[in-house]
Amino acid sequence: MENIKVTDILKLSIPERIQLVEDIWDTIASETDSVELTENEKK
Repeated sequence: MENIKVTDILKLSIPERIQLVEDIWDTIASETDSVELTENEKK
């Protein structure tokens, strides 16, 4: 995996950064089985 720095990400255009966030979110959403919520988060 390539090392990506925050400064590199901030050089992207806003639409590119939005797309990156969407792509990251999609990978998180597809792995929700591995995320355990605390009781407070469940409420």
